[in-house]
Amino acid sequence: MNSKHGSLPESNPPRPVDRPHVSKRRDIVDIDGIRSGPAEADSTKTARPFLSIWYRCCHVYGRLYRNRTNCAYEGSCPACRRQARVGIGPEGHATRVFEAC
Repeated sequence: MNSKHGSLPESNPPRPVDRPHVSKRRDIVDIDGIRSGPAEADSTKTARPFLSIWYRCCHVYGRLYRNRTNCAYEGSCPACRRQARVGIGPEGHATRVFEAC
């Protein structure tokens, strides 16, 4: 008996179990919308432009994505769905994080 661990007996470390029935190769399953790694990155897709926004109403962060006409960033609070819109002006703005009431 090992007095350090109470009534646990001293033992040798476990040995790996030989499992001849288990295949060593990995099975690959394709699931639409899920990527398994960087090797499968689609080079034809580009990142969608977005702004970060702090919704004070629910104390959460979210994203506003550029709309199809490229005239504004639009989105909604992830908690209460309150709509937010930031227009895109000719001179732009250096700020990437905004606050909404």
